[in-house]
Amino acid sequence: MSNRTLQTDSLTSMFNLCRQVIPYLDGKFEALDSLFLDTVKNDQWLQGNHYDQATIMALQNDLKRLFPEAGEAYYQARVWHLLCWQPIYIAFISIYGLQRLPDFSQFKQQRQHNAIIGFTFQSKQMFSGTPQQLIAQTKSHLAPLIEHYRVQLDNVERCRPGYADRFVADLIFGNLLKVKALVSDFSGQDILSHATLWVEAMGLPQKLLETLTSNPDNSIEFVRSSCCLADKIDEELCANCPKVHKNKQ
Repeated sequence: MSNRTLQTDSLTSMFNLCRQVIPYLDGKFEALDSLFLDTVKNDQWLQGNHYDQATIMALQNDLKRLFPEAGEAYYQARVWHLLCWQPIYIAFISIYGLQRLPDFSQFKQQRQHNAIIGFTFQSKQMFSGTPQQLIAQTKSHLAPLIEHYRVQLDNVERCRPGYADRFVADLIFGNLLKVKALVSDFSGQDILSHATLWVEAMGLPQKLLETLTSNPDNSIEFVRSSCCLADKIDEELCANCPKVHKNKQ
């Protein structure tokens, strides 16, 4: 079997697993020359270039129309979460489910009104290795994409690194807890050690690791450092929201 066939099979396996874990996480491969998005302004896609600002603005405007009373803080938090959730989930599913990491250099996400749902890869390259090795590789393949989104959002509405980092760390730590629930031999200590690797690879502040606490029974307590402000649209706050934790103290 050729290496190209192996890469194609791995990419297909990743797409299938993503849909199995989250049906909305629906991806496909597109040949590089089959989409003419790199040179055309298109607010239906996050393309990985400066045109992403138009997509972010369209996303923000849709949220404002849907939740006119929510306020700017909610729109900022929601947009940033929407920009990041798919690539981070994809990386986790691929790393921990297949021991592979896709090439995010030609990665595109689709805007569907007030949501980011659906994605394409225009590279079939898949990197293989242990989870620890692949986490280290996210420094070159995932971290630049997340930083690109932050810069584009910052050009539309203020999104400084400290603010953005808290949301990214919360997504990562929350996913590590989900890995523990799905992988029987993934221990509480594994969560802590892998969290350290992710923080280092993604260039996040070490202080964010303090949101994870090890209990005597080897369970991990996690309190988010960011808030999605769900209460601004009359939804319940997350169980690990810092507001909920503060009210319990």
